[in-house]
Parts: sequence; structure tokens; C-alpha cells
Amino acid sequence: MNILPHSAPMLVEATRNWDLVKLTVGPFVGATFAFVVARYNDARKLHRERVAAGNLALLTLRDQIDDYLGFRKSFRYDVANPARGPNAPVFMLAQATFQAYAESSIDFPSLSFLMERRKHIPKLNSMVYSAKLYRNLVKSDRFRNEAVLELQKKLAEAHTSNPPPTRKDIERILGPLLIANATSAIIGLAFHAKDDERTHRQAVDELRAALIDELGPWWWPNWARKRWPMLMGPALISFTNGDPEMQEDAMPAFPKQLLAAMEEQEAAEGKHPEADAPLSFFPLDRWHSTYYLVLRKIDGPKILVPIEGRNFRR
Repeated sequence: MNILPHSAPMLVEATRNWDLVKLTVGPFVGATFAFVVARYNDARKLHRERVAAGNLALLTLRDQIDDYLGFRKSFRYDVANPARGPNAPVFMLAQATFQAYAESSIDFPSLSFLMERRKHIPKLNSMVYSAKLYRNLVKSDRFRNEAVLELQKKLAEAHTSNPPPTRKDIERILGPLLIANATSAIIGLAFHAKDDERTHRQAVDELRAALIDELGPWWWPNWARKRWPMLMGPALISFTNGDPEMQEDAMPAFPKQLLAAMEEQEAAEGKHPEADAPLSFFPLDRWHSTYYLVLRKIDGPKILVPIEGRNFRR
């Protein structure tokens, strides 16, 4: 028995219904697919932009570390120069140097995506502190150059006697303020040369950890991210410790008179002698107590040399 003539209308009806379904659902499926693809492309673009922002921040930190290591090597060898003798005063330990600093700065707004999660915010603190230390180092080094050049100029103008003048003669020629300037600059730079590398390295480590945690695949477990950070995480710039001759262990020791001045400085940092307020932890802000200590030794009476443009008073 032939059933095709009877089933033909059913097939036609089914085809018509399927065409209606395609006509009705097809645009929604296509629009949904296009939306998903667009969102995926936007997410990929945003991810690439964030990886680029993280790498630029890491490059900036690397520039700052390179500048710091170059400064430290130059400064440590300069103050340890045996030609100055073991009893040279602190203000005579360093000469003017003209290191070229990159003076690069981190674009913090480009890293604002790290602040969307509360757990990442503490990791940014060391990066902020590292940036402040770097800016302070550049300013302190310039101040050292200005003070040392002025010191050398005065000594050159007065150096007419034979034999060379004594230390008391040198102090009289230079005056207490210039001695305090040179001493405070050298002590501040010595603290930079002693302490800063740890902060800069910590900033790099914590920024990398935050970027890996934020930009890595959501399904990649934390223990695997820590063990194999380069396997599935973002393509971030790697760091090395640099050349062996640039490391702390390869540096000459600080002279004993500079170490003594640094210890005395740290002991005097408890309270601001004028405002009775705690001093900042940045070396440049140690000027006040450094001035006070140096001038008290040289000039006899207690002289408070202010910071931030206050008037002198005796």
C-alpha cells in the first residue's frame, strides 16, 4: 500500500513550521552569537590592555631599580675611597657625580583595575613607597651635588695656604650651614644605599603576584599559579638580580665615621626637636635632626635649622 500521497501534506506542513521556527528564532540566535563574540573580543582587548599596563609598570620599576643599583655602586665606592683617609669628616666623604636618572614614573591610573579587589590593595602599598623612595633618591642626589660643588668652590677659593689647612680651618671656611647641608645629604644617601633595594624588590614581587592573580584564568587554582606562574598566567616581564658586581655583597663597606653618623641619626629620629612630632621615614626628611646634630657639634649653641621654609632661629 502506498502511503506517500497521504504523508506529503504532513511533510510540507513540517517544512513550513521549521521555516517559521528558523525565521523566528534565527535572528535571536544570530544576535546572541554576535553579542557573545563582541563581548569576548572586548574582554580579550581589555585583558591585553591590562597586561600591557602591568608590564609597563614592571618596566618602570626595572628602570628605577637599574638607576638605584647604579647609584649605589657609585656612592658606595665613592665614600669608601681610601685616598680620603680613615679620619675624613662625613661632609668630605663624597664628591659630586652626575648620574643620568630615567626619572620614570608609574602610571597608577592604568593599574586601577587592581583596586577593584580589596586583597590587592595592600600589595600596592610597597609600590607607592618604592616610587616615593625613588623620587626622593633623585632629589637627594641633586642636593648632594649642589652642596658638594659649593663646598669644593669655597675650598678652592680659600686654598692658598701651604701646608693645607687643618680640619678646623676647613670648617671655618665652609661654615656650619654648608657643612650641615653636605653632611645631611651624604647621610640621607647612605640610608638610601643601605635600605632601598629591599623595598624596590618587594614592589616588583607584589605587583607581579597581584597581576598574576587578577589576570590569570579564573579556573586556574591558586597553588598552581604560585608554582607555575608562567604556564597559564599573563605574559609578564621577568626580572633578574642583575650583574654580580652590582649586588650588595660586592659593595665595599661604609666608612666607620659614616656608620657612626648613621647610627647617631637613627637614634635622634624619635621626635622632632621643634614640633615634638614624629619624623617621616624618608631620608630627605631627616634633614632637621641632621642639621641640629651637626650644627650643635660645630657651633656650640643649639641651632635649629628648619625645613619647609621656616625662619632660622637660635
